[in-house]
Amino acid sequence: MTSDSTVKSVQRAAAIIKLLAREATAGWRLSDIAQAAGLGKTTTHRLLSALADAGFVYQSPETRRYFLGYEIVRLGHQATRYDIAELARPSLLRLARETGDTIFISVREGLDALCLDRQVGDFPIKTLTLDIGDRRPLGVGAGSLALLAFLPDEEVSEVIASNVRRLETYPRFDPDELTDLTAQTRHQGYSFNDGRIVSAMCAVGVPVFDPRGRVIASISGAAIRERMGPDRVAWIVSLLKAEAERLRIRLTNLTAPSGSVSDAPTKG
Repeated sequence: MTSDSTVKSVQRAAAIIKLLAREATAGWRLSDIAQAAGLGKTTTHRLLSALADAGFVYQSPETRRYFLGYEIVRLGHQATRYDIAELARPSLLRLARETGDTIFISVREGLDALCLDRQVGDFPIKTLTLDIGDRRPLGVGAGSLALLAFLPDEEVSEVIASNVRRLETYPRFDPDELTDLTAQTRHQGYSFNDGRIVSAMCAVGVPVFDPRGRVIASISGAAIRERMGPDRVAWIVSLLKAEAERLRIRLTNLTAPSGSVSDAPTKG
C-alpha cells in the first residue's frame, strides 16, 4: 500500500469513527455509513472490519448496526487531556469566584499551548487575552510557560528551537529569554508573565501533573497589573496550586485500578 493510500484509509476510518460518535446510542447501518462517508459498501465494510478488530467499532448481532467500541472509549478515558477541561471546570469556577480574575486551563498540542477553557471573575476590568481554542507557541504566556517549563530538558530545548521563527512575533519571548524564563519558572514552581504580551496585564500559571508526574495541563490566572503585586501573586499562586493538586488527585482516582489507592507523588 502506498503512503498516499495509507493516509486516505486513515482519513476514511477517522470519518467513520466521527459518524459513529454522532449516533452513539442508535448506531448506524452499513449502507447509511457508506452513503454519509461517500464510500462504496465494500470499502466501508472493509474499514469497519478493521476498526472492529481493533475494538474501535462494535456490530450488534441483533440489529446488525454499528456502534463505537469500548476500546475507543477506554482510550478516551486514558487520554485525560481530552476531558481535562470538564474535570477542571469546578476548579476554574472556584478560582474565578474567589479571585475575581480570569482563569484559564491550557494543554500542550505539539509546539503549541491550546486554551481549553476560560472562566471570568467579577472584577469590573476583564483580562480576556485568550479565547477558548486560541493557540500560542509553547512558553508564550503564563499558562503556556508553565506547560513548557516542566517538560524534560531535551524536550524544552527541542520546542524552543523548533519555534524560533514563531517567537519573532513575541519580542519579549526570544529563545534566550524563554530559556531563562523556563529555568526561573522551575525554580519558583510557577510562571509569571509580567506584561510581556499586553503591558497592562499580568498573569501567573502553575502546572497540572498526571498520576505519573507528567505535566498534562496548566491553570493560569490573569489580571490588570495593579492587581498583581507580590503579596497577591503569592496568594493567587497558592490557590492555583491547591486546585492543580485537587485535579491531580481526581485524575489519580479516575485512572487507578478499581479498589486501589494511588500513592503518586505530589509535584510542584
